[in-house]
Amino acid sequence: MPAYRARRGEAGQGFQVGIPGAIDLAMFTFGPAGVPRYAGRFAEALAGAMHEVHALAGQDVVFQVEIPAELVLLTRAPRPARKALAGVLARRVADLVLGAPAGARFGVHLCLGDLNHRALGRMGDAGPFVLLANALAERWPSSRPLEYVHAPLAAAVDPPVDDARFYGPLRDLRLGGARLVAGYAHERQDLAVQRRIRGYVEDAAGRPVDVSTSCGLGRRDRAGAVAAMDRIRELLDD
Repeated sequence: MPAYRARRGEAGQGFQVGIPGAIDLAMFTFGPAGVPRYAGRFAEALAGAMHEVHALAGQDVVFQVEIPAELVLLTRAPRPARKALAGVLARRVADLVLGAPAGARFGVHLCLGDLNHRALGRMGDAGPFVLLANALAERWPSSRPLEYVHAPLAAAVDPPVDDARFYGPLRDLRLGGARLVAGYAHERQDLAVQRRIRGYVEDAAGRPVDVSTSCGLGRRDRAGAVAAMDRIRELLDD
């Protein structure tokens, strides 16, 4: 952290610290049956970790809550039940965030999974993301600022859909002051198509958006990670 502070440039830039969701840890460790028994214990442990990090770094840190299980569950739920389920899941995330010190900065990484660079879930359109993102923004504690929400608009190795209808639900996105980080950058798709998808996303969202891949780069080899970063740069340069 001292090295980061010494090299930091732009004011307000944060050092990102990933925080897995408590439901995610319980589910991926013990299976679905472990969620009611262990999610609360994981939440307590994560709260302790956030307090330790915040005591060390304060406002230099942005905690990124990383929650694939919630969005995957939502994609698999019957459509009539999705809005209510999104509210329940968002409340659990908000409770986790309240375990951090007041004033701690946050972003949310919604994800479809990326195990071995393969997605665990699929969206027929951006609707499930919008439902969960809106539920999170509505329930987010104001004492822990939410700075951005990441949307997985590709599915790991599979590139994003080249169809404006897929992105139409983004018209209903309500994030308050948080930025939308659109995870559509994909090195295996033609750049011209990627630019067209950027237009679909920004037209539906009604504003310019940040650009990212659908998930992190930790499960890529070096060449794949570099190619993904090069694609993000290409999309930002024009």
